[in-house]
Amino acid sequence: MYAANTHVWFAFGVYLAVTFFFAYLAHRKASKTGFMEDFFVAGRSIGPWVLGLTWIATAASGGTFIGSPALGHTYGWSVMLWICAYMVVATTGFGLFGKRVAELGRRTGALTFPDLLRDRFESQAIGTVSGVAIIILYIAYLVAQYVAGARVIEAVLGVPYQWGVLGFAVTVSLYTAYGGFRAVAWTDAFQAVVMLAGVLITVFFAVRKLGGLQAVYDGLQAQSPDLLTAPGPDGFLSIPAAISFFCVWALAGPAQPSTITRFLACRDTRALKRACFLIGIYIMLLYPCVIGIGIMGRVIVPELEVADHAMPATILAVVPPALAGFVLAAPLAAIMSTISSFLLVTSSALVRDLYERNLTEPMSEKRARNLSQLATFVVAGAALLFALRPPDFLQYIVVFAGTGLAATFFFPTILGIYWPRMNKAGCMAGILGGFGSFLLQYVTLGRISFGGFDPFVWSMIISCLSTVGASWATAPGPESLRQRYFPGS
Repeated sequence: MYAANTHVWFAFGVYLAVTFFFAYLAHRKASKTGFMEDFFVAGRSIGPWVLGLTWIATAASGGTFIGSPALGHTYGWSVMLWICAYMVVATTGFGLFGKRVAELGRRTGALTFPDLLRDRFESQAIGTVSGVAIIILYIAYLVAQYVAGARVIEAVLGVPYQWGVLGFAVTVSLYTAYGGFRAVAWTDAFQAVVMLAGVLITVFFAVRKLGGLQAVYDGLQAQSPDLLTAPGPDGFLSIPAAISFFCVWALAGPAQPSTITRFLACRDTRALKRACFLIGIYIMLLYPCVIGIGIMGRVIVPELEVADHAMPATILAVVPPALAGFVLAAPLAAIMSTISSFLLVTSSALVRDLYERNLTEPMSEKRARNLSQLATFVVAGAALLFALRPPDFLQYIVVFAGTGLAATFFFPTILGIYWPRMNKAGCMAGILGGFGSFLLQYVTLGRISFGGFDPFVWSMIISCLSTVGASWATAPGPESLRQRYFPGS
């Protein structure tokens, strides 16, 4: 614990109260489109501001606010190069997937990402395998968010880590199960505003306390010249690693099932275009500031109990006490927004993709509601069990889960929605090839694979070759199916 006072407790209380208020409003506004469509995609009614902010709040996770500053605190300026490709993720995500996914979602009635693939190739197996992969990798993602949230509470309030993890699991699962996607989207929009405000305020006070950026340079130089240049201490960012992460950040974000869900929920193409513009500006402000806080924290609070305390410790050291509690809500907002989104995606994989879509008869609204809410708590509990033994750097879990999802789904999805010749054999081969090769590399080689590259790079290549090769090696799908998705092709 680095310091805290009643202002911090009060600010956290206000923040949580506002979050639950938005969940309550979302629940009251439940549409008449049917429980499943409202719970998982908010009746496809999300406009540009909420769409952009909910995407941002989900993407800016505990890894962003806790993991990235921890790496900046440990490895210095080279972390800026490590994250720089994230500046184009809005363009790649919305440009490559947004319009087409939204169009197909409305045409086919898809409510989840596996829905989209299942219907595109008329394959129950694809929907089931996709659902299983999502559950495995998103539970890993949730573990990282629980760890991040507990670290914030541990650092600023002195609450023991285990109790902090439990608090996050209970709090977020409650408002997610209560309000569904609309609650997630509305609370995300509020949380995104809190995040950016908190980061900008912290940067202002940190620079003022140090007396300018030259003092940051001098402080890092005095500790270690390696903090000022790539590859950083201990060879943190080698050339293969730099290439790997340029690919990771530019391509992994667009292929996340949570991103696809937002495209399915958007109101229209106009909303997508406006949201893309908003996201581009937001990201250019947020990420350099977040990592900069970790780097400045190396000078302001060089000694930390654990590296993941870099962000909250720096905030407490530079921001006036009366304001610190509200600023500390920024990492809390990032973590809660991501947990809620991932809980929803994972519970939808359980209820919609593994259960409902494999039934022979329609499921009643009451049963759908009960199972969806139960699944939310089950997933939250499963992630809680794994989070009780945290890793040294939670950002590595974020990278593992995010790159695993992209390696599994990027090429099967993008080729599936744009290439008429692709068939279900190609989709299944791409999913299994990407997912299997990714897990195999991590189990046998760890975070650094052949040639010093991240396992993600090789898994993406394998997934692409598997998708294209299996599609050409087998008969094309039915003509009626191709005409449904590619009229006139």
